[in-house]
Amino acid sequence: MAANRAAVYGQVSRWLIHDLRNPTQALTLITELMGGEPDPGAEAARRSVMEATTHLTHSLELLDRGLRTPSWGSDPAPVCLPDILRFLGSLYRVHRSSIELDLGPALSVSLPAVIGVEDHLEHALLNLVVNALEAFGDGPQGRISVEAELDGPRLTLHVTDDGPGVAEEVRERLFDPFATTKRDGPSVGLGLPVARKLLGWYGGSVRYLPSDGPGARFAADFAIWR
Repeated sequence: MAANRAAVYGQVSRWLIHDLRNPTQALTLITELMGGEPDPGAEAARRSVMEATTHLTHSLELLDRGLRTPSWGSDPAPVCLPDILRFLGSLYRVHRSSIELDLGPALSVSLPAVIGVEDHLEHALLNLVVNALEAFGDGPQGRISVEAELDGPRLTLHVTDDGPGVAEEVRERLFDPFATTKRDGPSVGLGLPVARKLLGWYGGSVRYLPSDGPGARFAADFAIWR
């Protein structure tokens, strides 16, 4: 779990560090320009500074949350899944991938609190999103969607992609550590088993849902807080 977390959040941190370069360069350039003669376009420069600093603040907050020490000893508590999904959406937008991540279906419904520890559930869901992203390889386009389903005492998030899908010979060992057909990527065959283990601590699980259509579909089950 520690190795998987270090790899996945290491990749996310690289997304954020890359994203921080643009506003940093903008601030540097504007500071140099403002060091010269007064410019009638100073208002435009002021707005640019404000936008760049807001961007920096947001990215640094994401980086700080992503690099925080996991709370392995915490007791289960009610967790708000929409907050986690919005955080993951912010991280994903920073990546500027050509693969679309659509969280709208899950965020458009009222979701009850679930049992868990926030950063553990966040880690599990990030693994599912990264796993789907890696499935596209070098593909130029694609889509990952997250939908929610309520069924009695359980809440399920369906993570679906329209990538190449899962080969028949791999399906039975999808949740075995290091069982992967990918040549590279941060999960190196640990993303799915770690996600299942993390959710299993709180009465949930991760399942692969076979389909005759294109792509892959996984279900993340959570126990609802009562």
